[in-house]
Amino acid sequence: MIANNPHCVTERVVNTVCAHNCGGRSRLACTVRNGVLVRVEPAPAPDDTYTGLCVRCLTLPQWVYSKERIRTPMRRIGPRGSRQFIPVSWDEALDEIVDRFSALIRTHGSSSIAFVRSTSGSPIASYTRLAALLGGGGTSNFYGGVDMAVHMGLNSTFGDKGMYGQHSNEWTDRLNSRLTIVWGHNPAETAMTAMRHLLNARDAGCEVVVIDPRYSATAVHANWWIAPRPGSDLPLALGLLHVLIREGWIDRPFLIEHSCAPFLVRVDNGKYLRGSDLSPSARSTLQVWDEAQGRAVDLNAATAPALEGRFAVGDIPVATAFTLLSELVSTYTPAHVAELTDLAAADIFDLARAFAQAKPAQIGLGYGVDRYKHSELFSRAAAAIAIVTGNVGKPGAGIGVQSHYHGSHPARLGPGPELPKWASTRPVPMIEVGRRELPVRAVFCQGDWINQRMGDMNVSLHYLKQLDFVVTVDHFFQTTTDWSDIILPACTFLEDTSPTRDALVFGNSIYLRTKVIDPVGEARTDFEIERDLANRFGLGEWFQGTSEDVVRRQIDGARDRAFSNVSYDKVVQAGGAMRLDVPTTPHVQYADLIFTTKSGRAEFYCEELAELGEALPVFVPDHEALPAHPLAERYPLVLVQTHARQRAHSTFFNTSWTLEVWPEPTLEMNPDDARERGLANGDMGEAYNGRGHVVAKVVCNPDFPPGMCNITEGWKQQQYADGNVQELTNSEINAGQTLIWGHANIPFFDTRVEIRPAAPAVRGTRP
Repeated sequence: MIANNPHCVTERVVNTVCAHNCGGRSRLACTVRNGVLVRVEPAPAPDDTYTGLCVRCLTLPQWVYSKERIRTPMRRIGPRGSRQFIPVSWDEALDEIVDRFSALIRTHGSSSIAFVRSTSGSPIASYTRLAALLGGGGTSNFYGGVDMAVHMGLNSTFGDKGMYGQHSNEWTDRLNSRLTIVWGHNPAETAMTAMRHLLNARDAGCEVVVIDPRYSATAVHANWWIAPRPGSDLPLALGLLHVLIREGWIDRPFLIEHSCAPFLVRVDNGKYLRGSDLSPSARSTLQVWDEAQGRAVDLNAATAPALEGRFAVGDIPVATAFTLLSELVSTYTPAHVAELTDLAAADIFDLARAFAQAKPAQIGLGYGVDRYKHSELFSRAAAAIAIVTGNVGKPGAGIGVQSHYHGSHPARLGPGPELPKWASTRPVPMIEVGRRELPVRAVFCQGDWINQRMGDMNVSLHYLKQLDFVVTVDHFFQTTTDWSDIILPACTFLEDTSPTRDALVFGNSIYLRTKVIDPVGEARTDFEIERDLANRFGLGEWFQGTSEDVVRRQIDGARDRAFSNVSYDKVVQAGGAMRLDVPTTPHVQYADLIFTTKSGRAEFYCEELAELGEALPVFVPDHEALPAHPLAERYPLVLVQTHARQRAHSTFFNTSWTLEVWPEPTLEMNPDDARERGLANGDMGEAYNGRGHVVAKVVCNPDFPPGMCNITEGWKQQQYADGNVQELTNSEINAGQTLIWGHANIPFFDTRVEIRPAAPAVRGTRP
């Protein structure tokens, strides 16, 4: 029979879509030979704009069968962190989890159990349902902390779209732009399938400006590279606003009709003036100064709102929001900003002029500007640049986060599985874990959160050591698994027992993430693990059916107009992907000029932050990366963690092809800085500060300016000679972010270090 013939080769090609956190969501044609994944190529996308593949996906056959793969459940037998485990059965592992969690809930309540997750998990199986149901509701949810600050600032300005929702226009819209600023983003390495649109725009006449302290792979292709000092993006933005306003390069109609610029602000308390401030019987409507009537009136009653001016309304001194913005930036002259940024004053003026005269011009933010303490203030200032020039809601214009290939036409799937009304979790900001008292006694981890989503690692590890019980679900042995009591092997996005793992909307299309191969070893899907645990906890009624059943309901139950001609069966018949009923022209954010702020306008003035003195995007020079910081003398180098083209965050840390190119962590630094410290290429260097240290091989790289060094993020504990880059990183909590959003972003790049030759005991060694 064919099945018993060892010489018979069966080969098939299965289409699916990448799940990793570069965001490219490439459609993949996966060749499976005798049940083994052997090759990955690009599959055509329903919208051909999105057909493409990055080099990382070519290594998926090595990744899925990596030697680091967890193939069976494991139980710790040595001290936490010792990597001493023994295999156990699924029943033993799951029963122990249920017994330990149940005992803690009986003694300490459901909040004693915390759930935390990293990225790239299935959207329908991230253990959120189990977390919400366990113990009658109320388990702790560790959330946030990464890549959120720029979204926070844009949400304050344009209205809340969620912590990852403030995208720039669709990438193909770059062709409509006359100038685009790529600010703190390196798509040539992090969004490779999107980079071609930037190059197409440049070749069509769009001037591409890259703002980045280092000479990145994207800066190589720019018309103009501007390299401010690390952490000085906010003063640069304020300097651009200074020039735009001083020179009159502003869009007055847009400011008056669509922004908060004419709103009157009380000088005494920083709040907007409202009708109720003037009369107890009046409504609390926003007030503007009507030049035609010579007095303050309700916004909707004004015929000629004043853009500028200071006035007295009764005994209340007021000024327009635009006046306050103008006064704030008045001191940020090109000469002053040059001192703060290490840029030439002429370049600051010329960039402002180029942006004002390009029409339309666009600003695309990356997460390189997100990882400083006050990055939300920066993104608010950058948004103000777009607002004052009227570059919002137009083709070729706008401002937003352009990372992860986002920005296409939005469409929403139908609802996922239902939960009872009592199901809930207690939010705990990630940045506060280990830094304040919590009721948590056990943690259920999905992915490597300690390595990827926490700063100041020694504080995090100290916290883990004190916990009663730690469970990690992952594909590979990584940093968090080292500190776990039970490890569960999870399937990758390529493996399943059901035909369909999940579905996603991306690139103007609906995609099914279909099964490519059977589970590796004893791995189970997250969907199955969550369901099996729920059954053991007596919660099985909420986990009926398969992942395919859930996806069918999401697609067939979608009420979005984009799904008008779509059903699950049609998507299956189409090969797993269909274009949605959305326009063929590029999506433009805020094209309707409708903003979900309280005023319905774009607001560069945030009155809720007046008590902190941050109602406007003020420059607060208190963060570690700045040269005036008290730590600067002792630790003169700013340490960042750029992304490597070989990895998507930490994904692909273990593929042999990429490790041939880049086999170990490297400590990149300017040659002059290395020479001053007696270091040369290939030496082992130790970066250290008061929080911790790391040892890595030195690479002298002039792409980084003096005073800046780099270890690319995503290396795992077992790959370092000693220490870990996350031992060094800053986790200072931002008061303004916490006041508005309830949590703060981790300022990974606000990190100062000194570097010295490594001690002989760790030179050239890796565990």
